[in-house]
Amino acid sequence: MKKNEPLLKAASYFWSSTYNAFLFNHGPMTPTLADIHMLTGLNITGTAHPHAILVRPSYKFDSIRSGGWSNYITTHNTAQKSVNDREHVAFLNMWLDRYLFCGQACSPTFNYLVLAEKTATDSEIPLGKYLLGALYHLMNQVSQYLMKNETVPTITGPWWLLQLWLN
Repeated sequence: MKKNEPLLKAASYFWSSTYNAFLFNHGPMTPTLADIHMLTGLNITGTAHPHAILVRPSYKFDSIRSGGWSNYITTHNTAQKSVNDREHVAFLNMWLDRYLFCGQACSPTFNYLVLAEKTATDSEIPLGKYLLGALYHLMNQVSQYLMKNETVPTITGPWWLLQLWLN
């Protein structure tokens, strides 16, 4: 068991999937978009419509599941003094998947490739909204396992954000 899992499980007992909030005796409490912006500095007011990321990515990256993240970085690093657009998108894809949304895989995925492309070219992407949605999704998943009295599998998602918000 990871050292932070007991805190997540304890917090999940108070989580309401209906309200997307913690229900305490003094009333509901939840992370808000303003909290996300203050804690992370991410944009929360972008004009991009959510359907804008439901398109095919412009760049095609080879699937390099074996070799993990270090192989991904080596493959997409052009070792030039300036970064080209493709390398920038590859980096943003890794950053979004591994560090911001904390994806489940221990190797590269392309789940956030379109979001990485849009982020590289357009500053109007409300990453804060997507991050808050991912946090709510994480809490809903964990609370569902606990309500069914089942073992919570490996916790993936922006757990770091909840820890930051609770502190």
